[in-house]
Amino acid sequence: MTLDIGNTDRLNVFKQEAHRLGIRVVPPDINRSAPDFTCDAGEKEIFYALGAVKGVGRQAMEHVMAERDAGGPFRTISDFVRRVDPKLINRRCFESLVRAGAFDSLHPNRHQLIQSAEFLLSDSARAARERESGQIALFGEGPVETGEIRLAPVAEWLPHERLSEEFSAIGFYLSGHPLDAYKAALRRLGAVDFAALCEDRRRSGFRALVAGTVIRKQERRGRSEQPYAFVSLSDPTGMFEVMVFSEVLAASRQFLEPGKSVLMAVAVDWQDEEVRLRALNATDLDSAAADAGEGLKIYLESSDPLGAIAAQLRQPGKGIVTLIVPGSGGQEIEIKLPKQLQITPAHRHAIKSLAGVSAVEAV
Repeated sequence: MTLDIGNTDRLNVFKQEAHRLGIRVVPPDINRSAPDFTCDAGEKEIFYALGAVKGVGRQAMEHVMAERDAGGPFRTISDFVRRVDPKLINRRCFESLVRAGAFDSLHPNRHQLIQSAEFLLSDSARAARERESGQIALFGEGPVETGEIRLAPVAEWLPHERLSEEFSAIGFYLSGHPLDAYKAALRRLGAVDFAALCEDRRRSGFRALVAGTVIRKQERRGRSEQPYAFVSLSDPTGMFEVMVFSEVLAASRQFLEPGKSVLMAVAVDWQDEEVRLRALNATDLDSAAADAGEGLKIYLESSDPLGAIAAQLRQPGKGIVTLIVPGSGGQEIEIKLPKQLQITPAHRHAIKSLAGVSAVEAV
């Protein structure tokens, strides 16, 4: 099923409604998506349109779809670049598709594909020259193909880097959201998402606590030359705008830069069927989360990472850390650290990546 979704504002409204109905808008997939938005009713998923990715033309994606229909799904990233026309799938197009997550089903390390783009596209050009010159294999079945193209040996982006790159290609966070790392802290703080604010239009003139990642800030000056700003933010349910007057702006300007995540107390009103938000105060979300006393449960496979964990968690705070270690007979032993510590999403990601740590939970 193909969906007609237009500009960013319409897509934002659509994403909020899909969230309310339990339907996920997911990144494009080179083997399942089309140039337009498509719906998988069975999975309750809507695939972002390949043709709507920034820097990707509709003609190029129609070519990809035709090649997929003719030759079957792409098996690997090497198979993809050797089958498509490099005149249509140029470097800008390829890298935008990578950042958007279109190749995740073929190769999940997006950073590696970006760093290997030159090798991959050179092989694409080679395969195209062979097709055009009529070079055939010994028995005439087509161009001679080599093995998998060697990729640059680089690690995947960190979660926040991956999401930032995805946003640059799509204009939305789809495979995840920067606020996902703060779920436990936001529950403790009593923050609500934007979709929840919009559920009851009969309510007006109330206050709420919201969190968001800043998308853009537009500063202006009023009649008295006092500055104010319109700040666009994103949370997992959509994008929204908050008006920030001079006093709050002066106190929180450093937090209101694109890419930063903030916690805001807002006044909520309805005007002409549209919700209006006005900032009462704003603070850095990392600081707010640390003050909320978020704790950690760290599941260990052995005692090897204890030193590295201690090196990460040095600052005193309000978070309670519990170590879960394997005991005899398959049982687990819980050890609660005696001191309360400062915990941020960065600490959590660093500890999760340590050898000997099987899982990390925010509590």
